Amino acid sequence: MSTEKFEVRQDWDNDGMLVYKNAKTLKRYHELCEERDKTDAKKYRCFYAFSKEQFEQGQKSIRLKPNERLVSFGGGGYGTQDGINKMFAHIHDIQNRIRTECDPQEVYCYEFNNYESFIAFDGDVDAIRLIAAIWGQEAASRIKRFSPFYSLKTLFGEK
Repeated sequence: MSTEKFEVRQDWDNDGMLVYKNAKTLKRYHELCEERDKTDAKKYRCFYAFSKEQFEQGQKSIRLKPNERLVSFGGGGYGTQDGINKMFAHIHDIQNRIRTECDPQEVYCYEFNNYESFIAFDGDVDAIRLIAAIWGQEAASRIKRFSPFYSLKTLFGEK
């Protein structure tokens, strides 16, 4: 395993996009995000519908049992309460693996570029909020930030 330190700098010839090297956990972060994004809702008796036709097809696909209700979980998502609970437990498991297997500074740098924070009107707000959502505000306070438009105090209030 490489002992080289993670390095990051802003490339001002490219609008301030971050250039980094020696990342040790980003490959794993990408794998876990892909696993999360490819979660098969049908496996959990859930579906997404954005039209009446999709809703009817989705409802048929999960075959509600007697006394079972269809529940909305937002964002066009529906399922049985048991299925929704299991699907979100799966997603939370992946989130916990990201928390334990990935480095928040590396993830911040990746997401800073991913959200195009270097040209965003509100700076790194999306990237730093993601870090706080995964690792907490304490970890977010230790991140070396780039283009911080809002302070953590403004974003999250007093502790």
